[in-house]
Amino acid sequence: MHTNVGLNIGLKPEGIVGAVIHLIPYAGFPRVLNALRVVKRVFDERKVSVEK
Repeated sequence: MHTNVGLNIGLKPEGIVGAVIHLIPYAGFPRVLNALRVVKRVFDERKVSVEK
């Protein structure tokens, strides 16, 4: 839900991924990996791509 809202208000996909990655020290690596999978699923559903 939050990923969809972020995209709706104009956040760039790269910014969303970056924000999630910055959570590693606070949430832990396994939880961030799970969150990135959810973000990827939302991006796939909305046909959004992340520039590398």
